[in-house]
Amino acid sequence: MSRRQKRIDPRSLLCVGLLALLSACRPGGGEDPWIAEVDDQQVPFSELRPIVMARFEEDPQANRDDVLNEELNRLVTEQVILNRAGELGIVVTRREVEARLRQLHGNDFDGMDPQFVAEVRRQMLLERTEFVDLADRIEVPENAIVLYFEENRQRYRSPERVQIRQIVVEDEEKARGLLADLRKGADFAALAEEHSLAPEAGEGGLLPPFARGEMPEVFDQVFKSKKGALSGVVESPYGFHIFRVEAKIPPHEPKLAEMRDQVRIELEQKRLADLQKGWLRGLRRSADIRVNEPLLETLR
Repeated sequence: MSRRQKRIDPRSLLCVGLLALLSACRPGGGEDPWIAEVDDQQVPFSELRPIVMARFEEDPQANRDDVLNEELNRLVTEQVILNRAGELGIVVTRREVEARLRQLHGNDFDGMDPQFVAEVRRQMLLERTEFVDLADRIEVPENAIVLYFEENRQRYRSPERVQIRQIVVEDEEKARGLLADLRKGADFAALAEEHSLAPEAGEGGLLPPFARGEMPEVFDQVFKSKKGALSGVVESPYGFHIFRVEAKIPPHEPKLAEMRDQVRIELEQKRLADLQKGWLRGLRRSADIRVNEPLLETLR
């Protein structure tokens, strides 16, 4: 028998006896064996396999060992955190899951795939456990808030902004006719809704406030105009525009009192990110983790 045959034969025997192996891997001999076990909590093979297969399909050249290790480690880490959630008595209620789903999809989540809903709940539980376990270590003292604000004051300054309505049409002659109507007192919002090609036509051509440089260059000219002023006909790659200034919002440099909560949240998030790796390492070190290596071998 050749060396190649000697190496393949055990794999072949494994595949032939796979059903027996799977039955032995899970109490009761169920059809979904565990691929890993974390403190007696099993990670089902059915959670790993479709993820790995999808990644192999997406990138056939991917290193199979790297993909397997990455995805298995992720699932094991999540199970470690879920076990910790159980120790701390952390739960996520159905109402909380529905609130998150509304944030993601509005009110249209009836009939949503139960697996997706379960995954949303799982992610919420992971997030909450991390926060609860580290909450007493991420509290930010007042002097740190003051120092961070002073060092990053420029980030919190609001530049001058302006809010406008616009009408956009394809034809210059039509734009000039609309401008003449506006100068005679026609309602800008009504004309925008009727004639403008821009997405905000349904809102009477009203755009959200913007600062210099946040819109195409032709828009910056409105910063020279007063509130209520009409522009001329302005050409751009999108067509022929007419602008009217609705509001001028001056620059603003906030005081610490206005920004304290935002700064505190930013610092807490930074602190949480710094603590996360050490927290996860500690949880994994204290966990009893077993991997079903023969079963993992079937995915290589």
